[in-house]
Amino acid sequence: MMSFQLLFSNNSVRNTAIYCQDLGIRYEISKHDGVVSVYRWDASISRNLRVGEFKLPFFSKDMVKLGGETEWRRLDTFLYRSSWLSSSRSFVGNNGKEYRWKVKNGGVVVSLPSVDLEYPPLTAKVQLHSVSHKTRTPLVTFHRHYRKKHPSYLEVHDPSILHTLDSIIVSFLIMERKRRDEEAENAAVDGATGA
Repeated sequence: MMSFQLLFSNNSVRNTAIYCQDLGIRYEISKHDGVVSVYRWDASISRNLRVGEFKLPFFSKDMVKLGGETEWRRLDTFLYRSSWLSSSRSFVGNNGKEYRWKVKNGGVVVSLPSVDLEYPPLTAKVQLHSVSHKTRTPLVTFHRHYRKKHPSYLEVHDPSILHTLDSIIVSFLIMERKRRDEEAENAAVDGATGA
């Protein structure tokens, strides 16, 4: 199987659908009362299954629930820092492999921890790389478009990650939401200081 695209129904990461009709993949993302819920359509039982929920409150700890978890847990138990000063976040996919999101050149890059990446100029804000495979080819690349005519999409370069797509989608939504919030804060500060 070659690469494929997971299209976004709009540019939101809190109220959108992410789908690939050819493969029957569909995630529904919605926000209600400060909680972002992520559901995946399961055709075998003809209903949505919750694959994750998260909340990123301004004045308290970020929280997450994955899969069938019923109790909230701190987000840093799912997306954790590789070192205290690092902006990178690692997570273990539902396939048991560790992945790392890195912020580089204003974008987020996902890799497996053992790969030392050479960063090409980013045309997308988010890339996912394999840590266990010594490759510089991303597993997933996010392409953000601002016009409805051209929807944003996640380009999946390596279909072997389909088994861990739930954790990739949830972690992507969290990292991209945080990246956008930081981008907005920086723009507000620059506007206030006249920079």
